[in-house]
Amino acid sequence: MPKALINEVTIHYESYGSGFPLILAYGLGGNTGQWQPQISALSEGRRLILWDPRGHGQSESPSRRDQYSLDISAEDLLGLMDHLNLPKAYVGGLSMGGAIATRFTLAHPERVAALLIIDSATASGIPLPTAVRASLEKNVELADTQGMEAVADHAIAASPNIAARVRQGPEAVRAIRKVIVGNSPVGYSNTIQAILASDSITDRLPQIKAPTLVLVGDEDTALPAAHVTHERIASSELVIIPDAGHLSNLEQPSAFNRAMLMFLAEVDAQR
Repeated sequence: MPKALINEVTIHYESYGSGFPLILAYGLGGNTGQWQPQISALSEGRRLILWDPRGHGQSESPSRRDQYSLDISAEDLLGLMDHLNLPKAYVGGLSMGGAIATRFTLAHPERVAALLIIDSATASGIPLPTAVRASLEKNVELADTQGMEAVADHAIAASPNIAARVRQGPEAVRAIRKVIVGNSPVGYSNTIQAILASDSITDRLPQIKAPTLVLVGDEDTALPAAHVTHERIASSELVIIPDAGHLSNLEQPSAFNRAMLMFLAEVDAQR
């Protein structure tokens, strides 16, 4: 799979199909493989580009804490678009990936034809729910002291963000564990600390003029934040996926794909 050296960090990406580009990043602890149920649908008639932010998946994990932030990852996205010679694209992501895309849109609006914010509390800029923040702080401690197997144990047992996915049974739990333990503890810990230290962008969200999809599961801890994001971005539409939590693309892939394709058809027509 291809890699690009961007801002002195090796970034992994994958490309499927051809046409106008759609660029997506997954959430904290995830990787490009988490988009598997969407690849066929979203690459039909367009170029689907999936990428791993620094510290995740097959991208490089720099050692220093100051080498991580949502804004730094947004600049990595800019570098990836330049590397691929893409002047404009639909950009988005799930959870952390949605926050990166939102900050990218604020920084480089001329490069964004549409924004897709999926299951993302961090995109809103409002404080994380107390239980989510506590779980993340515990994961930093475990990643730094015991490694990613311990992080996986804690997340599966206690993380509110993956509770709906865990309830889908043993196969889902095995998939979660495989993804989590595949992360570098250094990259994972530094990323969480960067997220927890992020400045608020809530008051800047009205600056976004691009067509925006705010998509969220009805059982997601990010649902209140999604409402804030939708209210602040006048050009947005809010879609709530029934019977889905924080990983709605995996928990309800058919409904998720329908919602994504409906939005993409709308922005294709506008473009």
